[in-house]
Amino acid sequence: MYETRYSDGGYSAVVVASVLVLLQFLMVGGRYFSRRVQKVKLEADDFALLLATLFTFALCAIGITFPRVARAVNGPDPTGQNSLAEVKLVQAGYISWMALYGVSVALSKAAILLLYLRVFTKSDRKFTIEVCVIGFIVGATGITTTVGSIFSCTPIARNWDKNLMGKCINKLDFARYTAIPNVITGLAMLVLPLPMVWRLNIMIQQKVALTATFLHGV
Repeated sequence: MYETRYSDGGYSAVVVASVLVLLQFLMVGGRYFSRRVQKVKLEADDFALLLATLFTFALCAIGITFPRVARAVNGPDPTGQNSLAEVKLVQAGYISWMALYGVSVALSKAAILLLYLRVFTKSDRKFTIEVCVIGFIVGATGITTTVGSIFSCTPIARNWDKNLMGKCINKLDFARYTAIPNVITGLAMLVLPLPMVWRLNIMIQQKVALTATFLHGV
């Protein structure tokens, strides 16, 4: 087998994925540790965050291994030993990444929206409705991204075996179109709690601190 190695930006992908794993482990682990120390009951947003973290770890695992495999298949092959199985592995890795991405993003946003409901749900009925509407869009986008990635080719196996008869959608366009609602809901979630924060009867410094927290998506 042709020797695999990282290059052509592969190292950058590995470094980014590794740093994300470390940061998420520290941040999410710190959150659950503080809950345990304070003996605070875990809520729905905590469980959604845990699921999102597991899917994100799976995404990062693909991000770490994929550049090496892709380099072996798509890079120079002086021995001519790149096998069809290796090419299929690269294609399957891409489909797996897209499917996991849809679930991961949806669960991460769901965790934040559930936090909003837990904190503000008794304050404003209009706010609750807005959170539910955004949640519906987030869920629909996540399902569309995941299902669309898996069934982007007919038959499904054509995703990783282009020798099969069938057809595929334009995957680049699909990725672009599914990114639009993700960006919109992300921006909406950033600004959604701000009016509620500034109506709280607390000091201005606390309002600024809370605003900064929500703008960071925490």
